[in-house]
Amino acid sequence: MAENCFTDTIEEKLALISPTVKAIEFGGELPYLCELQTLLRQHLVGLVVLFERDPGLDAATTDLYAAAAMVQDTPTAAQPLARKPRLLNEAQTRFQERIATARPNARRTCAAWRENELFLAA
Repeated sequence: MAENCFTDTIEEKLALISPTVKAIEFGGELPYLCELQTLLRQHLVGLVVLFERDPGLDAATTDLYAAAAMVQDTPTAAQPLARKPRLLNEAQTRFQERIATARPNARRTCAAWRENELFLAA
């Protein structure tokens, strides 16, 4: 019973990430794009803390967040326009692959340290 509840929680949190990434991808220069990126960060943290520490999952999470943040680099145009959605989609695919193989955190302890560490590079 507890396993089903945990699986449902994971599925709920995963269901929040995909629409947020799509909104960021198609948001372009919308004024609320920064808010969507903050929302994505909150969703990612809320999901990743449910799993045991995994460097691959941590890297995929950071990559997804960084790719989402890159969408808004329009003033500097550091990346070509067509490349941004592709990078975001590839990062989301890697994240989903890592989540699928991640092991649930049996201790369920607070992992606030991950929030600070994960998004430092992004």
